[in-house]
Amino acid sequence: MLRSVYLKTLRDRWLGAAIGVVALFLVAWMGIAAFAGMGDDAEDFIAAMPEAYLSIVGISAEGGVVGMMLGNMFNFMGPFVIAGIGVSMAAAAIAGEEAEGTMNVLGSLPRSRTRLLTSKGLAAVTVVVGAAVLASLSYGLAAVISGETLAGINLTAATVHLVAVALFYAAVALALAAWTGLRALASSVTVGLIVLSFLASGMLPLLDGGEAWAKASPWYWLNGPQPMLNGVDWAPVVVLLGAVVALALVAWWGLNRRDLGAGGARTPLLDRLRTDPRVGKAVSMLVGSGSTRGIATKAVTDARPLMLIGGAFVAFQAVVVGVLFTAIGGDIGSLVDSMPDAILAMIGFVDMSTPEGFYSGEVLSIVAPLVVIAAAVSAGAALAGEERRRSVAVLLALPVSRTSVAARKGVAVAVVPVVVGLCVAAGFAIGNAVGGLGMAWSGIAASGLMVAGLGWFFGALAFAIGAATGRAQWATAGTAGLAVLAWGVNAFLPVNPDYAEWARLSPVHWYASENPLEAGVLWGGLGLLAALAAVLVAAGVVAYGRRDLR
Repeated sequence: MLRSVYLKTLRDRWLGAAIGVVALFLVAWMGIAAFAGMGDDAEDFIAAMPEAYLSIVGISAEGGVVGMMLGNMFNFMGPFVIAGIGVSMAAAAIAGEEAEGTMNVLGSLPRSRTRLLTSKGLAAVTVVVGAAVLASLSYGLAAVISGETLAGINLTAATVHLVAVALFYAAVALALAAWTGLRALASSVTVGLIVLSFLASGMLPLLDGGEAWAKASPWYWLNGPQPMLNGVDWAPVVVLLGAVVALALVAWWGLNRRDLGAGGARTPLLDRLRTDPRVGKAVSMLVGSGSTRGIATKAVTDARPLMLIGGAFVAFQAVVVGVLFTAIGGDIGSLVDSMPDAILAMIGFVDMSTPEGFYSGEVLSIVAPLVVIAAAVSAGAALAGEERRRSVAVLLALPVSRTSVAARKGVAVAVVPVVVGLCVAAGFAIGNAVGGLGMAWSGIAASGLMVAGLGWFFGALAFAIGAATGRAQWATAGTAGLAVLAWGVNAFLPVNPDYAEWARLSPVHWYASENPLEAGVLWGGLGLLAALAAVLVAAGVVAYGRRDLR
């Protein structure tokens, strides 16, 4: 696998993709089994669904519970996982080598920059396409295992649309990284684009005339043409793939026009922005000053960009949701009233006609968990990142023990989710005030605290994996895969009373078993999340002190 850059990239990245595919398969299997286990009630479940809902999901009534479940996999979970893998690979293709100081080694090979970019890009395409195809095949396997059929469901067409959209986002990250040489910038901007596209495709159609605007979102083309029902809509697929080619050319142009970096000599983007007279003061106020007074303070300040940017994004979305509910709240009530109890069970019987329910569905169910888990996992995997960046020798030259170093790095796992939780609560408070929604302030504070608790658990899990293995990629990919699985367990198993109790095994259940905006702090769930996080951090500290470092 070391005979070429292409093969080495596949070797380095296959594990993360495999974890993602396995997680998606398990979620699909559990969901299909839960619905199928309802017996005759499953047919009533489908028959009771409004035609508008079936159209939104992109399936036909003949697709049955399998079609309903796979609509979720192709339109929500699958794209987030597979596009995320593509973005990660594309952002690190060249900029990652520069950040880690290995570009000087690659640059010494008898290969041109264009050939290096092509090898890295083709590896990303291979992994994205392979992951999408394997995930789709696993969905079929999940249906067969559950005793269901795929009649009326076009898996091939849905896979084609998924691949086109995922490659588009990967190409955006590749172009940004090639032009700037900044992996973090390319990743964060593209992930922000993914989240905005997801929200636009789901929320704009709720407004009068918004359907046309929603088509500008790449995410819309996962489900807008209903490929699972109607087959491939080649026009948007060709446009997306054309955009991929154009962005690849932009990446080639950007890579060949600038000097490449080779590690520590590069000045971080935030430091450069601080020196810019136009935005320097604003950036300094937002980001603050980095601290090297201690290992713990440095660990927190190193996580500050993702922590603050992610927190600011979810706070902004929370404000927008408050304004949006004021505008369309009356229409949502009639839509919810037309839905059967079976559908409401899938979202925990959240009443979207109330501001508390609308906030839970639009922020607390997806966006806030995604942001806090991403920030917490980044902080948790930072200890293993010291080995990857070969800076661990400098860190351990300090007059402190290994276990003390690990424990102090673990402080960031506790602090980062709290900051994101505060941002969530602040956004809810502003949205509540601006929209005049009348939500209880205690519920708003409880929501921020529960978001922090979820981040504690997954950040500590990433910390434990990274400390025990020394592999930041394993910590990130492993925790992300388990987060996807945990979400699926909590979302789908409760639909079937026979499996509902198994949902208690999911950390997401401890966070979302009730809406904190209405119920307040879920002390049992929060206590369990915090206790397990403490155990995982302690286990990571012990493991770090006992193994050979890389």
